[in-house]
Amino acid sequence: MSHGKQFTLYTHKGGPNGWKVAIVLEELGLSYESIYLDFGKNEQKGEEHTKYNPNGRIPTLIDHKNNDFVIWESNAIITYLVEKYDTEHKISVTGFEDRISQLQWLFFQASGQGPYFGQFAWFIFYHPEKVPSAIERYKNEINRVLGVLDGVLSKQQWLVGNKCTVADLSFITWNQGIFTAQARTNHDFEIEKNFPAVHNALAEGSSRTSVLARPLTVISTTSVSEDDDESNLKKAIKKHALEFFLGHGGKHEEWGESQERSVREEMFRRWKKASGARHVCTTSAPNPRSDGSHPGSIRNSNVEPPRVPLDMVAQPASAGAETFVTAPSHFAQAPAEEGPSVPPPLRDVNNEDESPRVPSETSATALLGRSLPQQDGRKNHTASGLSSSRVPSESIPDITVADNISSAGPILDKTKATKRFVHYEEEAPAPPAEVLARKGSEVGATSAGAAQQATAENQVPWDRMLVRVSYTEDPVPPAFDESQNRITRRLDNEAWAEYIVAWRKDRLELYADHAIPGREWLFGEKSLAFVVPLGSSTTRLSLYSFVDLSFCLTCPPVPLRIRSKGRQLLLGAKRGTNIFVFKMKSRTRAVDWFWQLWRHFGGQIPQYIEIRCPILDTRVKIDIPGYDSADINSAYAVFRKDNVIDLCRKYLCKVQEYHSLIERQLEEGVALELAWRLETNLDWVWQLEDVQEKPREWAVLCGLALKQASVAGKSSHLEIRLKKHFPARLHMKDGTRLDEPPGIEGFLERIRPNSQLKQPVYLTTHDGYLFALPPAHAHHPVPPGLPPGNLENTDGAQTLRQREVRRGAHQILDATGMSDLRTVVAVRRAFQLIPMHTQEPPGRHTPNWEDTEGFWEQVERNESDDEDPGGDVGMAQVQNKMHLRMRRSFELLLTSGRVIRFETYSCQIALEWITRLRPLVSYWKKRHEVDARREMDIAHFSTGRERITPRRYPDDREYRHGGTHEAPPEPPPDPAASLPDLSSFFNWCVLDDCRPILKCGRLYGRKGWWGSYKHIQLVLVSGHLVQYRITGRTSLHHRKSKVISILDAYVCSGYFAAHYLPEGQYNPDAPHVARRYQDGLETDDGEEDTLFVIWYRNIKAERGRKLGSADVPPLSAKRKVAVFRTRSKLERDAWVWAINSEIEKAVRASREWEDMVREAGEILKV
Repeated sequence: MSHGKQFTLYTHKGGPNGWKVAIVLEELGLSYESIYLDFGKNEQKGEEHTKYNPNGRIPTLIDHKNNDFVIWESNAIITYLVEKYDTEHKISVTGFEDRISQLQWLFFQASGQGPYFGQFAWFIFYHPEKVPSAIERYKNEINRVLGVLDGVLSKQQWLVGNKCTVADLSFITWNQGIFTAQARTNHDFEIEKNFPAVHNALAEGSSRTSVLARPLTVISTTSVSEDDDESNLKKAIKKHALEFFLGHGGKHEEWGESQERSVREEMFRRWKKASGARHVCTTSAPNPRSDGSHPGSIRNSNVEPPRVPLDMVAQPASAGAETFVTAPSHFAQAPAEEGPSVPPPLRDVNNEDESPRVPSETSATALLGRSLPQQDGRKNHTASGLSSSRVPSESIPDITVADNISSAGPILDKTKATKRFVHYEEEAPAPPAEVLARKGSEVGATSAGAAQQATAENQVPWDRMLVRVSYTEDPVPPAFDESQNRITRRLDNEAWAEYIVAWRKDRLELYADHAIPGREWLFGEKSLAFVVPLGSSTTRLSLYSFVDLSFCLTCPPVPLRIRSKGRQLLLGAKRGTNIFVFKMKSRTRAVDWFWQLWRHFGGQIPQYIEIRCPILDTRVKIDIPGYDSADINSAYAVFRKDNVIDLCRKYLCKVQEYHSLIERQLEEGVALELAWRLETNLDWVWQLEDVQEKPREWAVLCGLALKQASVAGKSSHLEIRLKKHFPARLHMKDGTRLDEPPGIEGFLERIRPNSQLKQPVYLTTHDGYLFALPPAHAHHPVPPGLPPGNLENTDGAQTLRQREVRRGAHQILDATGMSDLRTVVAVRRAFQLIPMHTQEPPGRHTPNWEDTEGFWEQVERNESDDEDPGGDVGMAQVQNKMHLRMRRSFELLLTSGRVIRFETYSCQIALEWITRLRPLVSYWKKRHEVDARREMDIAHFSTGRERITPRRYPDDREYRHGGTHEAPPEPPPDPAASLPDLSSFFNWCVLDDCRPILKCGRLYGRKGWWGSYKHIQLVLVSGHLVQYRITGRTSLHHRKSKVISILDAYVCSGYFAAHYLPEGQYNPDAPHVARRYQDGLETDDGEEDTLFVIWYRNIKAERGRKLGSADVPPLSAKRKVAVFRTRSKLERDAWVWAINSEIEKAVRASREWEDMVREAGEILKV
């Protein structure tokens, strides 16, 4: 064997015994290669297998590490594995008596469970004739075996050894197989009722990682052999389906397995509904104990499609859902727009008619939740409002079924004495010239017209979302946000969980993974967990959090029979209210969903929109055309982003201050942008296309939904602002203007004070921070003389600036440590041969020590500095080498008193480091202080809260003479103040990737829900959060502690996040404590206002590796949690906005992988 793994396992994809061995191998962490034998080709009896296993059955295991030792029989293999490789007894026992008991259960499984379960399946599915006595015998034996297990497991959790062993694992696969086959056998063993201990043990065992890693083993229901009559029937049906396809506009080159399957299903549905044929298709009566989570069960109403006999279904060539579309006989006029305007009234799910649905006159109205096939194998996306919608298969026109009418072949059931035939009207195809000449409404009666009618009204859009579900018996207000949630009592909450949320016309359906692994593989669908009736008069939509862009739906309970005790209260109640809070990864995707739902609920377009201009403190009103009609396209045309900006400029230029405040900056290259603002939060009108590159025509108007769906008193409004980037200039109180100094980077050698050893290091500065990298991962600039393209594979469209930003991001990701330049008190030239360990900082306690003469002390120079050629050449030219090394060195004196010495290549480079670092230290210390004052001003003027330290004015007479009289009170704060500084706080560098560091600051964070908060430095860069631990040590750098990929992450804040803190960690009534920080920031925001949480997964992919379908996590996959606390509410909001914006960019950059994540799993087909 050349696969390089320890074991080779000959097995079969449908055999429970093979999966038993695979589970044990997974538990022990042993590497193996599976070879799946095809039983249809009798490969298990072939020479390749029988040379190892003369019995010709699976499984067979070869241990290459033990001289290719071969062993067969599943429980013998299991015993061999635990005896030889389970040295730590992870899944085996130790004592002699326990080992005998373990063998006892393995023998019982091999002689009792396996044969009886297998024989029951044989007589149900494979035996050529029904033998009721045999079926009854083996059914009784199954009950007996289950009774033995239940009797033992009702007294103890595990079979032997007080832990999970191979004895317990060996029963899982056969139990799964027989339990999941109940729906097909019409034999309900009532496991949960009659054998609760076995049911619980199976659920617990099935949740183990080793079991979840393997596909569920189910008992196949496909016959192993077929007689000639059945083969001829299949051929006739296939021929009949092809004639049907060609007779209704299909082409030979379009015929395939997916089209054949769709036509067969449609033929069967039509035939089933026809007169005289219904008795052939009668299904068994529904089980009164049917599980509501079973596919097809919505409020005890069966919406599952009829089960088609297996010999009538053509298996698809791929796992993706495909469909066949044909033109109807009559079509309605195709709508002018691709997306829905005002959706028509929809039926309430609580009043659904259970009678068969009358087929629509058109072919574009069925909702089957499937997508059109594409050549590249990817599922089709439409250009509607929710672009990941699945396009349903179109319904085929009704056909007439009558007696004694000749046809191309018999109808589907050959066993009935009375045969039914179908007759199709044959029409001559239209000439090509006539087809090409069709225009306008004439296209409606063609297949092109059917494609045009595939709008959002007849699609099933879906997405993955993080959802929190709650229930209360008390009434809730129409607008339910986090403030209302905080004061609502007696709420029963379920934990956060990820669901597939599908919008099927009059309801939202929430799908989760099945509780029993393998049910999805068996039924081909996710488990329906919840239903939100959109047609109910009491269902309400509201914006839950503007910061997170999470939204809420409140609705009456929709009874579903869920066996989970935790959901019994939520789903079994007939009164009260269900509360669903939805959080999506992509912010624009969430806005699109919210806009479409708001339009569906009849959201009213106002007569006009008022646009505020903060820098001029004025307003512009723009009328909305067609606000009182259903024509939304005219509003979309007017409220294009560029058109709105042009209209605003047209009227704002008449304001006197326009030229000095706006026009001058526009001439310097600054642009105008639109943003929706709520309190101190800005949501820029940013992405004009969705993740599928389809235009978002409502990119501006969607803020109306956020405005009207908010709680009264918290209304958002539209603003036109200057497009500000991260400030690169400071204006001091004395009128001095400071520009951001350029950074510096290079190769250095750090001198250890004790040993005098040299440690090579690469230092680089970014945004006031000094990063240390290993020289091998320095990502240094292109050496002089080399073109930039020689080092990086970039296309010609990328500018040098973009390459530099990307290079800086790689430096930060590969850095081993970072330090804040504000901790540097002095940058000086080395003046002692032996470096000092520590020194008392001269101006550490001086408020503005960076402005003192000592900090800017003249650097000592002489002629020898210019004569030093550098490197070994310069060292060879001097006698006193120690003195030259000192002249080539510079030192950093830290606020902790620590002295750090670095040696450069030459004396000139050492002087350059000193002259470049000093301005950086001074500028960034002042930068942080100005930002802190600006943040406090924004918080004061917007919220009206008093300043923690009252402001004093130097021109107050008593203040100058040392009096205690405070300055006159400041003007009263205005919550509606224009606050032009918000543009810099929510700056466009985060959106445009202008700088390597998108966001950086000091926070308090912890891993998971428990443990103490630690002081950290958090850096947001290129789809990652890099965390550095701040300790009390006197070292130069903070060591990197964690890197979090935000590719598949969710961010929540405020009460949403605080609600999930462990009991006792969050007290909403705790008094607010005033705090003052190093940069002068003063705040007293509560814990809830400073908290945000990130749910993330470890994406195990090296840089540059393309993610594939194997990386798509299941819905139930566990997520890691990182909890952070900022210094103030405004900082929290800015962090959440920046992280959400970066997640948005990550989603768009990995579009193919995101499509695979979104499309993973299937929903009910109705």
